[in-house]
Amino acid sequence: MRCSMYLILFCFGITKLNAQSSNWFAGIHVSNQISWIFNSFDSDEGGELDYVLTLHPSFGLDLGYRLDPHFAIQTGFIYSAQGQKYETAGNEDADYKTDLTYLKIPLLLDYRSKPLGKMGLVLQGGFQLALLSTAESSRENVFGYYSSLYKDVKDFYESTAVDFVLGLGAEYKSGSHVFRLVLRADYSLTDIERTEKKPGLRGVSSNATVALPMLSYLHSF
Repeated sequence: MRCSMYLILFCFGITKLNAQSSNWFAGIHVSNQISWIFNSFDSDEGGELDYVLTLHPSFGLDLGYRLDPHFAIQTGFIYSAQGQKYETAGNEDADYKTDLTYLKIPLLLDYRSKPLGKMGLVLQGGFQLALLSTAESSRENVFGYYSSLYKDVKDFYESTAVDFVLGLGAEYKSGSHVFRLVLRADYSLTDIERTEKKPGLRGVSSNATVALPMLSYLHSF
C-alpha cells in the first residue's frame, strides 16, 4: 500500500513538472560596457591620475525559471572584460591601464510588466559572484603611477567579489522567442584588492560596469 502511494506521488510530480516545462527559458546576451575601478585615494590624485572612459565587451549565457507570468529567477554565466584606463597630467606617453576579466554568476529576480503583450518593460535586481580570471596592468604595482611594463598583477586582487546588480529595459516577444535591450549596471560590494598588498592609506576599491545596453535573446521551452 505504501509503495502504491509513493508511485502515485512520483507520477503526480512528473506530470506536474512536464506541465510546467514551459516555465524554463534560456538564452544568450552580449554588450559593450563602460567600466571603472573606483577608489577614493585615486580620485584625490587630481591631474596625476585622471580616469579615462574605458569600454570593454561582455557576453554570456542565461538560464531562468518563471515563478508566475510576471516574475522569474534568472542565473547564468557572464564573461566580463573590464578595468580602468588612466592618463597622467595630460602626458599621452604616460597613459596607462589596468585590465581585469571575470566570470560572473548572477542570481536575479526578473520582472516583466506585460507578460501577455508583445512588448513590455523589464526590471532586474539581485547579486552576482565575480570570479577573477586575469589581471594585467601598466600601473606600478597596481597602486602606483605609470610603468613601462604591462604585466600580470593577479596577486594584488581578490579571487572573488560580490556585486549588486540592477537592470532596466524593454522586451519584444514573438511566440517562445524574446528579444531584450537592458541597461544593466553592477557594483562591487566587497573590496576587489587584497588588503595585505595595499599601502597604508589606500581604502576599498570597487568595480563598476554599465552595459550600453545588453542585447539578449531568450527562448522558452
